[in-house]
Amino acid sequence: MEQIEKQNTEFTIESVKQVIIQDLIHENIENFLHQCYVKGVVSTIWVDGVIIEPRNSIFKGDQEYRNVTNGIKFYEKLVFVKYPKYTKSVKWNGGNYELNLLNYNNHPRFRALAKWIKSQPAWEKNWSELNEM
Repeated sequence: MEQIEKQNTEFTIESVKQVIIQDLIHENIENFLHQCYVKGVVSTIWVDGVIIEPRNSIFKGDQEYRNVTNGIKFYEKLVFVKYPKYTKSVKWNGGNYELNLLNYNNHPRFRALAKWIKSQPAWEKNWSELNEM
């Protein structure tokens, strides 16, 4: 019988040092759900009263590798919706579409992201004024 050598695998966690968000977009729930429906999104993140849908970097290949190894996470855009209470899913279009929400409230980095979003001018957007435009 052949003997298999044991391999020692080292696991490390390297923190992201910087998150770069090119566009921060505050959306209302109806528009957000429509966008998710059109794109075929089945789940997204909920944390501390905010639904977050990050859109990953436009960088691919070498540039993305350099960013990751330097502790930089780049989002082309980050769309968020105020959604105070966590539910397992949100239904839209008479229940024909259901978006699952993943509760990231126990994830410190995402809680910090939600706190940062709430400190930004986009958080204060008034939807009643925008709908009149």
